[in-house]
This record gives sequence, C-alpha cells and structure tokens, in this order.
Amino acid sequence: MSKIAFLSFYSGIADRGVETFVYEITKRLAKKHVVTIFQAGQLIKNREIRTYQIKAFAAQPKSSKGILGKIYLDWQSLKILIFTLKSVPKILSGKFDVVIPLNGGWQVVLCRLITKISRSKMLISGHAGIGSDDAWNIFFRPDVFVALTNQENAWVKRIAPEMKTTVISNGVDLSIFNPEVKPKKMNLKDPIVVCCAALVPYKRVDLTIKAVAKTQMSLLVIGDGQERGNIDSLGKRLLKERYQRIVVPYQQMPSYYKAGKVFTLASKTEAFGIVYVEAMACNLPVVTTSDKSRHEIIGDAGILTNPEDSQKYARDLEIAAKTNYRNSPYNQALKFSWNKTAEKYSDLIKALSSN
Repeated sequence: MSKIAFLSFYSGIADRGVETFVYEITKRLAKKHVVTIFQAGQLIKNREIRTYQIKAFAAQPKSSKGILGKIYLDWQSLKILIFTLKSVPKILSGKFDVVIPLNGGWQVVLCRLITKISRSKMLISGHAGIGSDDAWNIFFRPDVFVALTNQENAWVKRIAPEMKTTVISNGVDLSIFNPEVKPKKMNLKDPIVVCCAALVPYKRVDLTIKAVAKTQMSLLVIGDGQERGNIDSLGKRLLKERYQRIVVPYQQMPSYYKAGKVFTLASKTEAFGIVYVEAMACNLPVVTTSDKSRHEIIGDAGILTNPEDSQKYARDLEIAAKTNYRNSPYNQALKFSWNKTAEKYSDLIKALSSN
C-alpha cells in the first residue's frame, strides 16, 4: 500500500479531462492505496479519499496567452503556483511515496524539489499532450512519465531517450456510459451533432459551428469557458434555433450524448480526449481532427477530417450521421476502461514505491 498525493488545482471547479481523470482514478486507487487530493475547488464527498481544499483564487480555467503565459508568469499560472506553495507543508508532512502534479508550470518545479527533499517519487501523467507544456514537465525529469497514447510515448522518447516511460490510456466508466442509456429529449431538430468541450480557443468550437451551418443538422454544445460569449453569438447567428449550449453535471452526460447522432470535437491537439471514448461508449460515431493519436483512439468508429476545411468537415459530419456503424463505436470504447487504467497505475505506483 502506497501513499499517493494528487495535485489538481481545478478539481471541484471544472469537469475537464484532467478533473475526470482525477475523480475516476482516485476512487479506484483508494481501494489499495492511501490517496489524498489537493485541490482548489469544492471537496469530494468520499470517505476513502482524503481531500484538502487549498484556497488560491479558484476560478474556471482559461488559456494562457502571450509571453507571460509561455513562461508561466500569467495570472492563471501564478494562481496554481500559490496553490502549490500552500500545499507544500501538507505534502512534506504527509510523507507520500508518490506525488502526481497535474497542472504543469511551476507546480512541477516545486514538486520535483519536494520529492528530492522527501526522497519520494514524482509521476507525470501526460495530460498536456505533445508540445511545450509536457516538454517542460519532461525537462524536470519525473521518475516516470505516463504517456496517454503510443504516439505521445514515441515523442517523449525522441526528445528524452533516457526518460522512463510507460503508456496508460485514459478510460471510461462503462457502467455509466453505454448504448442502453435513455436519450435526453432535446428541443432541437434531428439529427443532432454533439460537441462536448471546454470553451477555450484551441478546442475550435467555432469551426464546428461553421461546419454544421453548412448542413441541415442541429448542434448541441456541452461546456463552458472563457469563449462562451463568442461561441453563443456565432452559434445563434449561424444556426439560429438549431443551436443550443448547456452545462450539465458529469453523471448526467450519457443521456445528452445519446441525444445525438454523431459526436465531434475539432480541437487542434488532444493528449487523449476522454469525451471521445465517452461518446463511443454511448455508440456514437466520432468526427474529429486527423492525427496519429486520435486515429489510435477512434479506430474505425468514425471519420478523421480537417476541420479547417469547413466543406469537408460538414460533409464528413453528414456521412457519419447517415452511416450505420452498428456497434463499432461501442466496441472501440471497450478497449478503454477506468478499471484497467487504475490497475495499471496501481502496479506502476507499487513498483515506484519499492525502488
């Protein structure tokens, strides 16, 4: 049994991929380990998991911008730095075997110092994906880097051949997300395209709106964020009554997925994209950006496209909505399970703790 600390600033504030990962993985790891989550948001009500709320100007996540964002000195990054500094005494006194920072930037620097002082281990789970943020994480040499796809793992090996890595994908709770879920009745004309995303620039929800506007389909956007005003304005202008945006609790998500005929997310990059697997578990085909990581995740359960070509994107959405994929999306989702993911993390943490 190992003592594990997760640092997740936005847990209890947002329900993005990282926060879903923390929620799903910790409740399973807690069966074999002592798990503590340090977070800025509302505490999780789970007796098996210890949670500490560290108050540090908690707010919905925003994309970092400009030079300050690139060197983690923008206000968003500084809030996470303050949060981490406030967490240091409890982490040191907690005598954890493994520390898992999930917010990057200066949090990783502090956690590396903490683990050197306490002789514990630092594990990085590659939720930032291929790019500068995870390159920064790798620079501070975690004891192990967990890549979410084989493509990400190959990238890490190219830039840090000596780095100890392993591949553990994210998952889905198949007892909640499955084809048997009853669809939510929506006040939208069928067929409905579902898009679940944080409303930040790199998710490119505007490209989805422009593509759906070239079809006769409706668009249901599930999510919130700094771009909500621009997204709602564009959606209502181009789609009128065929557009709706909502925010719903995580546990209610399956019925909203099932309201759709096809799922889409046109983000420029994704480390994994848990929403893809959740949608496929509800047996929805996926139309998304073409790259090797997403091909690895989606397989034959949808269409990889170029969202910047609105005509092609629109056509692929129509094709996916009209194609009978039978159970291909659900069968693809069966490859991903939080239970399997947690078991792999448990084995990895045991190995790290014993070294």
